[in-house]
Amino acid sequence: MTERTPLPGKKYKLSINMFVLLMVLVIAVQGTYLGYVVGMLTTLEKRFGFSSEKSGWLLSLYDIGHTMAILLIGYIGSHYHLPRITGIGVILSSLSMFMLALPVLFYGTADYTQEELLQKKEAYAMEMSCDVNERREISSQGEDCWREHKEHTNAFIILAFGQLFAGIFAAPFNTIAYVYIDSNVKQKRESPFLLGLLTSMYAFGPALGFLLSSILNGVYTTLGDAPDHIGTHDEHWIGAWWLGFLLCGSAYLVLALPFFFFPRTYKHPDSFHLMLEQSRPEVSPEDRLTFKENIELFLREFPMVLKKLLSNKVYITMVIAWMFGSYLIGGYQTYLPKFIETQYGRSASMADIYSGIISVGAIAVSTALGGWILSRFNIAPRSSIICLIGSWVVILVSYIIGMNLGCSQPNVEGLSYVDYADRWHFYHHREREQQCLTYCNCETILKFDGVSRNGQNFYSPCHAGCTDYNVYTNTWSNCQCLEGDFVNKGLVHPECDIFFAYLAVMMIGLFIGNLFFMVTMMIVLRSVFDEEKVIALSLASFITNLFGFIPAPVIYGFFIDLCCILWNRQCPNERGNCVLYDNDKFSKMFHGVNGFFQVFAIIFAGICYWVSKSVKLPEEMPMVEFPESREREYRDEDEE
Repeated sequence: MTERTPLPGKKYKLSINMFVLLMVLVIAVQGTYLGYVVGMLTTLEKRFGFSSEKSGWLLSLYDIGHTMAILLIGYIGSHYHLPRITGIGVILSSLSMFMLALPVLFYGTADYTQEELLQKKEAYAMEMSCDVNERREISSQGEDCWREHKEHTNAFIILAFGQLFAGIFAAPFNTIAYVYIDSNVKQKRESPFLLGLLTSMYAFGPALGFLLSSILNGVYTTLGDAPDHIGTHDEHWIGAWWLGFLLCGSAYLVLALPFFFFPRTYKHPDSFHLMLEQSRPEVSPEDRLTFKENIELFLREFPMVLKKLLSNKVYITMVIAWMFGSYLIGGYQTYLPKFIETQYGRSASMADIYSGIISVGAIAVSTALGGWILSRFNIAPRSSIICLIGSWVVILVSYIIGMNLGCSQPNVEGLSYVDYADRWHFYHHREREQQCLTYCNCETILKFDGVSRNGQNFYSPCHAGCTDYNVYTNTWSNCQCLEGDFVNKGLVHPECDIFFAYLAVMMIGLFIGNLFFMVTMMIVLRSVFDEEKVIALSLASFITNLFGFIPAPVIYGFFIDLCCILWNRQCPNERGNCVLYDNDKFSKMFHGVNGFFQVFAIIFAGICYWVSKSVKLPEEMPMVEFPESREREYRDEDEE
């Protein structure tokens, strides 16, 4: 008997490692898709005329769908075959990816012919030039406003449902798949490393997504040559946004099949899970509950289950700490590309790449390393909470340092700060008071199209007094405010060499700060009994999504908008999107909001530690308090 013992163990270890490997790849694809959507938002806005508000809804719909499904999947999933449910989720996730690419079939790739592009550029020249003949009216710029409300509505609906379904179908990935691994490892000390490896992919995956979006934004949407005189920085350039969704969907399909070949459990013969199954009476196929009956059972039993979990002080305090800690991903990481782009004058593609570097170099690597440290040194649950608190303090310190490593915003002609009003003002329709703009009719310009020359920045070619535009070279000349000189597209940012210092501070801070993030999930799983783990982790994810990931973009967006000093009003009586921020205020607001939520995460982690000292976790209970099956399981682990 003794000689045959290692053989099942060897088979067991190989099988569970294969499941972990598959989940690492699945979560990598999921993370890649999440980062890709963020990186492609600007392209989707240009292609389908979406407003920033609509784009924000597209991001939130994923978390809304995920939150809707996670509790139901968690409760019902605990009664079914966990690997197969995960496999079904992977297949359906692939279909949601293909659905996100559908608009390219219905509405084309929006490739412009030479004649169409020339007509558009001639209209642009009329719209943005110094209008000495006063032929331009504000209403002439309202075409985009009507198009935004009327065109591409169906495309938005398709993308919205694609995002919603992607969130729903991904519900098994970070709940029942985690529980399957945690419940099937033969030694509990292995669990933090394996789960940390999976969680690290949620940071590594978006970095791949940012890289993929950066690459495909440089590929023209037709996958062929772009029209002449149109480059990647041209407003008419549309990247191959649809190709990334097809790649993610195909990757999901390839990974789905193996999940259907894993057994329900790999537990050793006298484990709790196996004995629980054997203790249940045999149920004939006629007596088994239907899906509808399972839903009804869920609605009846869930309030009691919820009450039991919410009364578990260790569990609920750590869930709240996890929720506040999630603002690092839901808020900071979401708006980090925007912060780098506006604060340090980096291009959108380079901002995506730097954000990916922070995701990989700090969050992904440290999460995996932290899981290994917890497993290697077999750190006890209470001691691990102390490690978590210490690492989160480091994040807080990095936010405080980061808010003082900003750059000044570009100076734009006509933009001034009014001390008594504590506000920035732009001309106030008094452009004609400027000698070079007296006859330019620039007050009718609503759309921002920044140009610059010799360190001077202008809101538009009109505000520089430019009258001549070359549609082939895409340049403005004969600019009266520059004594007839030409201008370059885009704003010139003041010299600032502090960016890489900021990058280093945040990478070090987030690396140390995320070392023990896996402790949140570990305590959630260790504070409940085995049969409660699926619903406990699902409830924790539900709370984190509902009060963390879903509101985070809205909260951060609100505070970031408070830092705007110049708006791009594309339509009359509308504010539009922000084109220039008060960088000092932006830096302090961005990191201050992050620090605020981080303080509460630290406080509740401290409360969890204090509460845990007065209660016994399930694995610490004396054997006399366990049923015979539990006693055997825990005795086996102690002997090992």
